[in-house]
Amino acid sequence: MEEPAALCDASDPSLIACFAFEGDPNDGSRHQFKPERAQNLRYEPGKGGQALRVTRGSSLEFRHDAAWTAPAMTIDVWIKPATLPESGRYAVIDSGGKPSIFLMAGGEIRCTMGVERNVPHSLVPGEWTHIACLSDGQTQSLYVNGVEIDRSSSGAVIASGEQPIFIGSEEPSGKDELDGLLDSLRVFGRTLAPQEICAAAGNDAC
Repeated sequence: MEEPAALCDASDPSLIACFAFEGDPNDGSRHQFKPERAQNLRYEPGKGGQALRVTRGSSLEFRHDAAWTAPAMTIDVWIKPATLPESGRYAVIDSGGKPSIFLMAGGEIRCTMGVERNVPHSLVPGEWTHIACLSDGQTQSLYVNGVEIDRSSSGAVIASGEQPIFIGSEEPSGKDELDGLLDSLRVFGRTLAPQEICAAAGNDAC
């Protein structure tokens, strides 16, 4: 795993947003997005440095910006859920007109770029898991811990509308809050190569 200082390469033009969560919720990309709302957030030991602790009543919201739209996208993030939803869902990142990631009941991961897909996976509460959701506008893929576990045909990447971006809860209600930790959340305007995803996941076997 990269050190937090190296996580956000502000010189990378494809990096839309990057959150190291080193004691604050600010974006480390060249866009330097600042939250419109940041409530009931804590910081605890993370995968590297600190991580964002999200729970019921937490809110982290960013204003829409044209930079959040791209014909190809990747979201990658480390998550450590304290619990999994017994029903419904927990939001990792969501915006009504943009890509999203949710944890669903039964351990499924919902990756939405150009198509909404619920993919079964045995997430373990209390353990760190690296997730990468990506699409080039034709094919959508989901990687867990550096390994591709789902690939499907996809339409164009959803990147319309001017809805805000919510991290750790559902847009627009602010509900479906994640119960757990988020670390090293990045959004790219391109699809990361398998080797890049593997490196981000710290997986020497892929």
